[in-house]
Amino acid sequence: MGPGHMDRHCARGFTLMELMAVVAIVAILSSMALSSYSQHVRRSERIAARAVLLEAASWMERRFSVQHSYLGADGQIPVLPAGLDQSPRSGTAKYVISLATGQTQATSYELRATPIRADACGALTLDHTGARGLIGNTAPLAECWGR
Repeated sequence: MGPGHMDRHCARGFTLMELMAVVAIVAILSSMALSSYSQHVRRSERIAARAVLLEAASWMERRFSVQHSYLGADGQIPVLPAGLDQSPRSGTAKYVISLATGQTQATSYELRATPIRADACGALTLDHTGARGLIGNTAPLAECWGR
C-alpha cells in the first residue's frame, strides 16, 4: 500500500457502551410500559366494581319497592346475593361489595366496594340518593368515579 492509504480495520458488531445504552433505553421503556399497564388494570377493576355497586343499588331499590324498607323483614341489614358481593361477579375478587353497617337503615343505605389490594381511590361508596364517594383515598373523586 502506498503512503496515502491507511490500513483501515472494519469493526463489526457493537461496543460494550453501545450495548449498555440500548439495554438502559429498553429498561426505561419497559418500566414506563409496566406502570401504564398496571394503572390500566387498576382502572378496569375499578370500573367493574362501580358496575357491581350500581347493580347492588338496583337490587336494594327493588327490595325497597316491595318491602318499603331497605332492611330485612327481621329489621337486620340484608345480605347481598352471590354475585353482588364481590367484583368481578365471578372468579377472584378484586373488590368486596358490602352494605355499610352504620349507614344502612329502613330508609337509607350505603354500599361500599373495598379493594382487596391497596388502591389510591380507597373504597368506593354509593348511597340511596346516588351520591358517590370515597373512603381512605389519596386520589380525587373525579379520577376514581369518572372516566
